[in-house]
Amino acid sequence: MRNSIPRFQALVALAAIMALIATALADEFSAKVVGIDDGDTIDVLAPGNVQYRIRLAGIDAPEHGQAYGNVSQKHLGDLVFGKQVTLNCGKEESYGRKVCKVLLPGGEDVDLDQVKAGLAWHYKQYAFEQTPEDRQTYAAAEDAARQAHRGLWAEAHPVQPQYFRHGTQSRLCFDDAQADHRIACSEQYQGPVRGNRRSHIYHWPGCPNYDDIAEYNRVEFPNAAAAEQAGYRAARNCP
Repeated sequence: MRNSIPRFQALVALAAIMALIATALADEFSAKVVGIDDGDTIDVLAPGNVQYRIRLAGIDAPEHGQAYGNVSQKHLGDLVFGKQVTLNCGKEESYGRKVCKVLLPGGEDVDLDQVKAGLAWHYKQYAFEQTPEDRQTYAAAEDAARQAHRGLWAEAHPVQPQYFRHGTQSRLCFDDAQADHRIACSEQYQGPVRGNRRSHIYHWPGCPNYDDIAEYNRVEFPNAAAAEQAGYRAARNCP
């Protein structure tokens, strides 16, 4: 009997560890929402009593101290707080957070709901991580919210959260063929770009870190295609 108790405790500990490993490795798992950090970040409690911080995929919500930041956070809380949700996560992590699409029990896409309400931007710089269907759906939802002046789009000059974080500003860029469709400004830029030899990331004029690359670490390219052919990727904090 004496040996059975430690053995039982060991089995319980092993089960908890296995649950933790399975959840960490899973692309999709279920968890309860226990905290709302802002309009695109939540805390969840997963099987094995493990807590994760989740960054909602495909969107960028106003920051604390930014117009509509509190409204966005409250709207997200109304949607998910205290609920069991399904997390569909990619391999990318953002500052230690899992990046996931959050689905309500009925399959409703919470990330998309934030965009539809005009309380988050479609994150164009990370749209390549989305499925083609999600990329198109999120883009259309943002266009519709902007045209209806919902949420942050009621502002005369809304500032993208990434520029608020960096203390910079950039114009909004629109598709020449579709005047009401916002695109990443990089899609229109055809000029020279500057690569960081160490990180193998390239920047173009208007990027927050374009002028921060030390001269000895710079590699100049005639265009983005040449940089990518050399093994560089685009910076993800650019307009």
